[in-house]
Amino acid sequence: MRFFTFILIFLSGLASVYAQEANKPLPPDVEFKGLLSQANILLMKGDTEKAMSCLMSALKVNPQSSVCNFELARIFYGKQDMDAALSYGMQAYNLNPKNRWYSNFVGAVYEKTGRYEDAKHFYEIFLNIDPVYDEYVDFLDFQLSYRKFDDAIETLNKMEDLFGYQTMYSLQRAELFTKKNDIKSAAEEYKRIIRTDSTNLSAYGLLEELYYSHGKLAEAQEVQNKIKKIDPNNPLSQLSQAMLCRSSGKVDCFYQNLSESFKSDKITIQDKLLIISDIVNDQKFFDEDRVESLFQVLNDFFPESSLVHTNFSDFYLYINKPEKSLEQLELAVKHNQSEYKNFHNIFQLYFITENYEGLRKFVDEALDLYPDVAEVYLYSAVANMYLGKFSDAEDDFSTAMDFGIVVSPVAHYYWYFYALYNYLLDNKDVAFDYFDKYYNANHLDWYFVLRYVYCLVDSKRNMTLAGNLLVKTGRELKKYYYHYFVDAYYNFQKGNNDDAQKDIMTALQLKDSNPAIYELAGDIMKQKNDCTSALKNWQTAIDKGGDAVKINKKIQKCK
Repeated sequence: MRFFTFILIFLSGLASVYAQEANKPLPPDVEFKGLLSQANILLMKGDTEKAMSCLMSALKVNPQSSVCNFELARIFYGKQDMDAALSYGMQAYNLNPKNRWYSNFVGAVYEKTGRYEDAKHFYEIFLNIDPVYDEYVDFLDFQLSYRKFDDAIETLNKMEDLFGYQTMYSLQRAELFTKKNDIKSAAEEYKRIIRTDSTNLSAYGLLEELYYSHGKLAEAQEVQNKIKKIDPNNPLSQLSQAMLCRSSGKVDCFYQNLSESFKSDKITIQDKLLIISDIVNDQKFFDEDRVESLFQVLNDFFPESSLVHTNFSDFYLYINKPEKSLEQLELAVKHNQSEYKNFHNIFQLYFITENYEGLRKFVDEALDLYPDVAEVYLYSAVANMYLGKFSDAEDDFSTAMDFGIVVSPVAHYYWYFYALYNYLLDNKDVAFDYFDKYYNANHLDWYFVLRYVYCLVDSKRNMTLAGNLLVKTGRELKKYYYHYFVDAYYNFQKGNNDDAQKDIMTALQLKDSNPAIYELAGDIMKQKNDCTSALKNWQTAIDKGGDAVKINKKIQKCK
């Protein structure tokens, strides 16, 4: 008995010791790491408010933590609080100025607030720590967006010092000098290309165009004579003639000669694409059908060039023809699977064109090449949810989370697709919580915004916002059927039947294979008391694969 009493006393003593240990405060470093880890988990879950609270607490434990300051800066940046983002970003930079991403972030905040010189200063710090070609290209784009031509020329000079001479540098400098009306310096850049390659007829043509467009006819004729001496029978002379036609405003002459010149392999693919890009940005000369013909010439001559297919795809998306854009990008991926950017774009195009079977098949192929990329699982979830495989979709969303999708550059797509997933499951409150996260992070993807607008209209949740966004998408997506479909639905919901009918007819002209358009056309005509037209459209919707059970109920009510 005394033995058992001793054991009880011993155990109660241990319990007392453990209780005292439990009440002891954690060492600062352990507490700090715990708070930082908890904040990272909350950020992955998208709970920025609680994550911010954890980071603030961690910062109290360790005020010298550049990581905490940086994470807080990023959160405030996402919340559009640029003052706080700058304050914490600068603190992170001051604590660790050797971390180039801190200086890059501070530069981005200054750029966002329109403070060019400050942004330039920190971007230069970022670049000087570890010069990377692509990052210099981004810096150059930043300077050009502010029309800082002298700074851009200086950057091109530095890029040449760092990475060696490229013809592109001279071409870009020539363009900038031209914008500055420094024709002498612009001409010298083209002449530099010619000195490097005396047979570069593209450079001769550009030099000739420069002279002609600025009234220097004698100099232009001299260049033309040199072109003829180099190769009088070469079709590249037609490129020069095309540029002359362009200088004099002769559109037909320009495209005719340019098309012939594109059949020559003596002009590089890159130069041809550069010319097309220039045309697309020239409102006076841009003609969709003729530019499409130029791309078709390139396709015929370079059928296995992924570069041509990629640019052709971009062009089709620019003129709001996503189905054709998808066709070209599929060819690009077929001939070159090493660029993940093409996979990212093709995922989006499958979604935009509502080709979920194709997306499912392509994702399966992509998983073999990129099994560790979170975005692949995200689009696997998209394919599964629209094919009705919601359990598989939920697993894919979870896998994407595990691979860090919510802390990647495409995190906003996670919120967007998870919102659509919940909307399909009729979890509308949850859906719009995620839609808000997406919209706050990125609301310029107009093809994606339209699905959001559809949900707003369908639920009648915020018709004012829906109407405002439809005005914007209408400006950006003038030939995309889905804009007119959603606009028709918006007007239908508001009782504006004449406008709804006009929109749905436009949608049918742009895409007459989608049963949903015919079903809505039937709904609109029913609301206009035109049962004959309503029945015709509903029957067409069924014939094209629409939900027969649902549509037949509408038909019965109209008979």
